[in-house]
Amino acid sequence: MDSARFSRDELAFLIGVPLAWAVLLLFHPTGEGDAITYADVQDEVTRFLVVHLGMLVFIPLMAGVVYLLVRGIEGTAARVCRIALVLFVVFYGAWEALVGIGTGILVNDINGLAASDRAVAAPLVGEFNDNILIRGFGVLVSIGSVAFITAAIAAGVALHRHAGAPLGVTVLLALSGFLITAHPPPFGPVGLALFIAAVLLLVRSQAARPAPTRLAHPGPA
Repeated sequence: MDSARFSRDELAFLIGVPLAWAVLLLFHPTGEGDAITYADVQDEVTRFLVVHLGMLVFIPLMAGVVYLLVRGIEGTAARVCRIALVLFVVFYGAWEALVGIGTGILVNDINGLAASDRAVAAPLVGEFNDNILIRGFGVLVSIGSVAFITAAIAAGVALHRHAGAPLGVTVLLALSGFLITAHPPPFGPVGLALFIAAVLLLVRSQAARPAPTRLAHPGPA
């Protein structure tokens, strides 16, 4: 079986999930610096929460997309890919739940305070994102990010070695892994666009390959 050939429904899944995630990430609020502050989110709480709740949906869906890419492929790279996907879902998803959704809930609570109390409570958002517990958990999100990057690279290697994918597929998947894990725009949407390009290049290369010929066996005389 040629594991890189997909049905129409599977191809729709391979393209539709990263495309929908890219659209969602276009609505991700962006701040002035690396750390999330109250000022970054105070007027966009609903959008912030919708994006990060959506992230919890798209993280396992994206893992399913990559898993489908290497379906039926054996070898070390494919096994590394599948293991890394589990780590990605667990650790990157936990980070999203704690920091993404937790920050949105905290900002929403501060917005409900009186103006004088709001000014006092606003620094809590920065402290929440910078305290030692969150920083310690940042090690776990690093594991999740590295896991997805590893899965993307390993998928590209497996497809190149065992499914006849061109080297460009491996390069595009590797680049997409780095950008997707840095998810706010423009990084996440660009990374997901590169991922879609890798899928299309893979499908095109497989379609261009001649189907294997079968030798006819002579019938009984």
